[in-house]
Amino acid sequence: MKDSPRGWGQLFASVCTDFGLTRLKSDECVFVIFFNNSKSRIQNMQPDLANIIEATAFVPENDRIYSDCPHATAIPIIASYVDDNLAFTSCAALAAEFEVHCNVKFPMSAEGPVNWHLSVKYDRDPTTGAVQLTSTSTSKTTYEIGQGRVQPSTHTKADDIVKELAEPVEIHDEKLVQDQHTLVGSFLYLQVHTFPEISWTVLVLIKYMIRPGPTHLVIAKKHLCYLKGRKNVILR
Repeated sequence: MKDSPRGWGQLFASVCTDFGLTRLKSDECVFVIFFNNSKSRIQNMQPDLANIIEATAFVPENDRIYSDCPHATAIPIIASYVDDNLAFTSCAALAAEFEVHCNVKFPMSAEGPVNWHLSVKYDRDPTTGAVQLTSTSTSKTTYEIGQGRVQPSTHTKADDIVKELAEPVEIHDEKLVQDQHTLVGSFLYLQVHTFPEISWTVLVLIKYMIRPGPTHLVIAKKHLCYLKGRKNVILR
């Protein structure tokens, strides 16, 4: 049972890569792939911010490979958190294909448009396609994606730490990985049964369980210092 989350993560990752999805280096819980959606257009390069206008250009219905996607590129993005998986896509047909592909290995069913996920509310503008994310931790934490605006802009020390944790780890240290897995596994138990206030930081650490580095272990050990000072404070 101790290795079951790791085994599930490996299985889901293999299913994603078999479908052709690429795992992001910056966040190994996210997978993405780009499909050319024009019969007459040859896609010479992968879409990025430099050519996003070309990649999302309108394609007439008679020239589409996927009839339900109006853009030159059909993009499915899969985000996985334990057994909760989100599919962000400009093409419902591709999402359906991925569901069929997953069901070869394990049962999976689409539950419709996402409204809530991990205490975050999702609202989509049907006209512009912009997605608004609102965190329940504070009513002021609202992000808008798709129209060039991201709020809030307040910068904190925590932002610097999260950015540092997202940096690629060059050297793989198996002993460090084992220590990190042991610590974070213990934190998962504690956040559920004793210390719920560490949930956010544990969530951040979980994102980097496959290839953690010295920085990740330092942050995990700082949790131990916090827990040592917290152990005599009674939950009320």
